[in-house]
Amino acid sequence: MNSLDERIQQVMDKHRIVGLAASVIREGKQIWSAGYGWANVERRIPVTSQTVFRIASISKTVVATAIMQLVEKGLCGVDQDVGDILGFPVRNPKYPNIPITLKQIMTHTSGMQDEYVRFVIDSRSENPPKIRLADILLPGGTYYSDNLWGFGEPGDPNCFEYSNLGTIIQATVVERLSNERFDEYCKKHLFEPLQMNDTSFHIGDLKDMDSVADLYEYSEADDRFLVGTDDFRGRKPEVMDYSGYVPGTNGALFSPQGGLRTNVDNLTRFLEAHSNSGKLNDVQILKPETVDLMHTPHWSGHRRDGFFRNCGLQFQITDDLIPGQRLIGHSGDAYGLLSDMYWHKQDKWGIVLLMNGLIQRKEQGVYFEAEEELARLLHTAFLK
Repeated sequence: MNSLDERIQQVMDKHRIVGLAASVIREGKQIWSAGYGWANVERRIPVTSQTVFRIASISKTVVATAIMQLVEKGLCGVDQDVGDILGFPVRNPKYPNIPITLKQIMTHTSGMQDEYVRFVIDSRSENPPKIRLADILLPGGTYYSDNLWGFGEPGDPNCFEYSNLGTIIQATVVERLSNERFDEYCKKHLFEPLQMNDTSFHIGDLKDMDSVADLYEYSEADDRFLVGTDDFRGRKPEVMDYSGYVPGTNGALFSPQGGLRTNVDNLTRFLEAHSNSGKLNDVQILKPETVDLMHTPHWSGHRRDGFFRNCGLQFQITDDLIPGQRLIGHSGDAYGLLSDMYWHKQDKWGIVLLMNGLIQRKEQGVYFEAEEELARLLHTAFLK
C-alpha cells in the first residue's frame, strides 16, 4: 500500500467509511481513480472504480444539463413560465400573477418547499404508473398541500429554499419538450455520447447488479451500520411497466432529484465535459456559453448554515470544501451516502468522492469532516 492509500485508509478508519470511490482530474482529464473498502459488507464485495453508487443530489446537475440542451434547441427559455411548458398553471397562490420560471427552479428561488416525499413514494409504487405531476402542483390535487409554497415572492433572492420537487418538475419538462421518457432522453443525449455506459436513472439498464453498492446508514443507538437502500443482492428488482406511460406526465418516476446510479469513472466523464466548456474529446454536449451560464452565480446568500452561498443553474459554487479554492459542482447526502463532484474552473482540476456509509461528523465547517479531509488530501497529493 502506497503512502496515499495509507492516508486515505486513515481517514476512512477515523470516520468508519464503509466504502469509497474517488477520482481526480487535472487539465480537464482524469489522472487517477481508485476504490477502497466495501460495496457490500455482508457479501464482502470490494469497492472499485467500477462500483455503481446511487449518487443522490449530484443527479440534479445532469437534469439541468438536459434542460439546457433543450434551451439551446430553442424549445424553451430559462425565464419561461414553466406552467406554459407543462400545460397547466404552476403558481404560488399567494402570488397568483407571478410566473414560476425554470431559472427560479434551478436556483431554488421559486418559493417551492420540499413537500414531496409521499408523492414520490406513491408515484414509484404504482405499476404501471398512474399518478401525475399535476396531482401535487394543482390546488385540489391528491398530493397538493398549502405547505407546498413559502411566503416569499417567486424570484426573491431572500427566499432561497432548496427544492427536490423542482428537479422533478425539470425532468417532466424534459419529457414534455423532447417527447422522450426522461431516463431514455438522458441515455441517448448524455450518457451514450459521453460513453457513460454504466450510468442510468433506470435500474433495469444496469448490467451487473453485483457492481451496485449498498448504502449504509449509521445507527448511533446500535453503533452499527444498517442498509439504507440498494441491497439488491445481485438480482434486478421488479422493473416498472412503462408501456402505457405518456412522457411528460410525471418525471418523479425516475427519481431525478437523487436517483442516478453511476460509477466514479463514468461520473468523472460528466465532470470532464463540464470543466472543458461542455466538451469531452470530440463530443460537445453543450455550447461553451451555455456552460458558462450554468456555472455563473445567479443567486448569492446564506442558507443551510452557510452551505449554500452561491448558486448557478443547479450548480453550487463553494469556497468551503478546500480553503482558498472556489469550486463548482454539487454534493449529495441520502440513505447514508455522501457524494461530491467539484472542479476549479480556472485551473481545470477537480475531484469526485462517493462514500456509501460513514459516521457523519461536522464541527466548524459546512461540509462533513470526511468530505473536507478527503478533498484536501487529494488536492495536496495531486494538484498542489
